[in-house]
Amino acid sequence: MEIKQRYALWIQYDGSLFQGFQRLSPRGAQAFCPTGNPRRWPRRQTIQEELEVKLSLLLREEIVVWGSGRTDAGVHATAQVIAFDTGSGLAPETIVSNLNAVLPTGLCVTRWRAVDATFHPRFSARRRTYHYYLWPDAPQGSAFWSHHCWLRPGRLNLENMRQASLPLLGSHDFSAYTRKHEGHEARTRNLQQLNIHDRIVSTQLKSGPWLQLAPLICFEVCANAFLRRMVRQLVANLVKVGSGEWPPERPAEILLSKDATLSAPPAPPHGLFLVDVDYE
Repeated sequence: MEIKQRYALWIQYDGSLFQGFQRLSPRGAQAFCPTGNPRRWPRRQTIQEELEVKLSLLLREEIVVWGSGRTDAGVHATAQVIAFDTGSGLAPETIVSNLNAVLPTGLCVTRWRAVDATFHPRFSARRRTYHYYLWPDAPQGSAFWSHHCWLRPGRLNLENMRQASLPLLGSHDFSAYTRKHEGHEARTRNLQQLNIHDRIVSTQLKSGPWLQLAPLICFEVCANAFLRRMVRQLVANLVKVGSGEWPPERPAEILLSKDATLSAPPAPPHGLFLVDVDYE
């Protein structure tokens, strides 16, 4: 019987280059490009498929990858966690080095760990932290930042938004804060933190792209787990308060209603980053 080792890898990716994390094509025999340098192969649609194809090539066996979260198209990550089993016997340092050499621009491995066979990056996680970046009163366009933060016209009242966020903390049924729900999935989540940080970028420069980001704000959201589009929905409803369109008590009223049709359209995906997954 072949003995396999399970490894966990921490990865970063630019979500604007992929159609989400979860594979879109059926899993079967990996469709490798027949010839040529793997660095020049066409980019796969999803991060999961890209990793599975390249790991299968390097380890010369069929590799299945599991992730800690199924981020949507356009959503980024600085600390997504994946896991896979291999019987190759190749040193993990070599696996990571070779994998980074053939992965496309915008996707890389930052660290690794050998884990027990019972470890699953999604089901073993205790909590997850997301950041959502928003540029209030932003110009109409940006050649550099339009794929990595929400450029929103108009100023926002951050204190009203912070006030509106307080009743959302704790364990609640967040049915009103998700658009698509899997019937077997529980809707109760424990929202542990929802902080709104302002002016997170500071610089003494007189010009340049970093100076533009001085007004940037960050929604830091932490929970044991999240429903589909939950973070983007939290941000969207709080922005309605910050813009003066809703009173501060409105997001809590929507939460109690459990009616998703009362929520604002979710915030765009490109401002969202998965930044931390916490394990025992």
